[in-house]
Order: sequence, then C-alpha cells, then structure tokens
Amino acid sequence: MIMMSQLGMQLSGLYQNYRYEMVKNLLIFGCGYTARYLGKSLVNEGWEVAGTIRSIENREKLIKSGIRPVFWEDEEKIQNIMSSDCSVISSIPPNSNGDVVLSRYYDFMISRKKKLNWLGFLSSTGVYGNRLGNWVTEESVTDTITANGRLRLKAEDNWLEFSRATKIPTFIFRIAGIYGPGRSVFDRIKNGKQKKIYKKNQYFNRIHVDDIVGAISTALKFPNLHGIYNLSDDLPSYGGEVIDEATKLLNLPRIEEVDFLDADLSEAAKSFYLESKKVCNNKLRQALGYSLKFPNYKSGLQSILEASKNLY
Repeated sequence: MIMMSQLGMQLSGLYQNYRYEMVKNLLIFGCGYTARYLGKSLVNEGWEVAGTIRSIENREKLIKSGIRPVFWEDEEKIQNIMSSDCSVISSIPPNSNGDVVLSRYYDFMISRKKKLNWLGFLSSTGVYGNRLGNWVTEESVTDTITANGRLRLKAEDNWLEFSRATKIPTFIFRIAGIYGPGRSVFDRIKNGKQKKIYKKNQYFNRIHVDDIVGAISTALKFPNLHGIYNLSDDLPSYGGEVIDEATKLLNLPRIEEVDFLDADLSEAAKSFYLESKKVCNNKLRQALGYSLKFPNYKSGLQSILEASKNLY
C-alpha cells in the first residue's frame, strides 16, 4: 500500500519562503474537455494560454476558446513556451512509463526550472481504491488495484519528486467523475444509452467542470497552498439517484433499475463498480478556501438544463 500524500506533506517545508509575482501565462498539456474549459476561463481573465493537441480536429476548438493550439510533437514550440515565465498543467493520462510530460521534458524542464512558476497535474480519486462506501481524505491510504489507478499514482509520484527537486509549487488534483454541458446524464438519456444499475453500498463521486476550473484558478493564485487536493462535490451518492433527478427534470418516466449481477455490462463498464467510496472535500474548501459553485448533482444538473434547454 502506498501513502502518496506523505510525500506531499514532506514537500511543504521546502516552499515556505517561495514567493514570486504570478505571470499570466499557462501551458496546458492535453487540451481536452476539462482543460478547454479551464483555458477559456483563464483567457477571459487576461491569461495567455497555450494547449497541446494531437489532431487537427481539435485545433479549431481551441482557437474558438482563445487558446493557442500547439501540436504535441512540436517540441520546439513547447520548449519556447516553457522558456518564458509560465505555469504548466497536465491532463494527459499516464502510461506504463509514468507521466507522459515528464518522460519527454524532464531534462528540459529542469534546465528551465527558474522559468516555471507553478505546476499542476490532473489525477483521479480512483487512486484511493475500494473503501466499501466509507470516506477518504487526502491523507487516506492509496491502494487501488486497478491498472489506471496505479498508473495515476506513479504519475503523481513523478510530479511530486520533480517538485522536490526543483522547489516549484506543485498541485495534484484528484478529480471525481466529471460532468458538465455536453457531458452529463442528460446526454446519455437523450442517446438512449443510460442504464440504471443497482449495486448495494455503491457510492459515486462527481464534480461539475465549472468547479474544477474554479478550484484550479484559485490554486494558481495561491501557489503557497500547493499540495494534493480532492476535487469532488459535497454529495457522494448512488448513481441511480442522479438518473432519477435527471428524468424528473426532463419530465420523463423513471428508468427501470437493473441489478448489477443481471446487467449486461462490458468489462470497462464493470470496472466502474469495482470501487466504492465517499470522497471528502474539506481540504479544498478549508485549506484552499474554494467555495463550490455546484455543491451537489441537483444544482449542477439544474444549471446544465437551464443553459441547454434546446438540447434536451
């Protein structure tokens, strides 16, 4: 079993005198759904934001959000960005070698460490493993048995070790299930792909994309509060409750419940039910001082519906 948060705690003493004036320049590695929301929000606050992409199809999405697209393979442009004062955040999933960004740019980033103001890595609450529906905090043991969870832990370790070597404030964001406009239970209901699976004592955690953006934006303003943070709302719940709330808002009949043992699920879908936990966000609210915009799925779903009435 691995206690990853212990390393984060050991780092805290290294930065007590670390001060600098934040330069509003951010490089995002992996500009997908959540990262585009983050980049667009920061652009509106006067930031210069660049984001890496792997396909030409994503280029226009970034441009529309005011984000400068940079192809992942264009190492020269990426290095030029990191040669100026900037912050860096990665949302790229790790592979068997650990963190993808550090695997490629470790030596270069070490050589430019005085130009890097702030580092962030988007991890997952899946690292905590199965707690049989009990609560976890950032101090909980991380003993996930899933391959993805173990890879996330390895990547977290990579970033924390890099932080210790460079004394750059580093935030690890352990993110619960992400939902938001265009990525919610409403979309699955509309597409006829939503199943309501029941498994005893099964709790899921989630967070609205706007609150991920809000939490990271707050962290950028307070680098001295670096560390590991759970990004999850206040109401872990059985997935069927969320589905029932969505059908109620849509004025549709409830979807019939299916027992987990009788459900015809793919192996990937079954993996979501291997672990059950309630993720505590006290550190996010109390240490970082972030107040959730959508503290539960009810307010979050209501907001999505109101903003997208023509879609559902």
